[in-house]
Amino acid sequence: MSIDPVSRLEQAIDLAEMSHNVSLDGVRAAIEQHVAEAVAREREECAKECEDVATPRWDEYAASYNSAVFDCTAAIRARGTT
Repeated sequence: MSIDPVSRLEQAIDLAEMSHNVSLDGVRAAIEQHVAEAVAREREECAKECEDVATPRWDEYAASYNSAVFDCTAAIRARGTT
């Protein structure tokens, strides 16, 4: 997440405050939505990186290794639902 969206939001808040046309609840909701979307994108990228280290081999070692990889992937994705 870059600082640019935050800077634009700050400018919009300043402008809205000057015109007395601002709802702080609306601003809070917009910030929470923006952060939630950014966190969800980052979480999915982490899960994909985790999946990428799985091995295509299918022996006893690989099965155990892949099980740990996919448990990790599932745990990363589950963080967004709890």
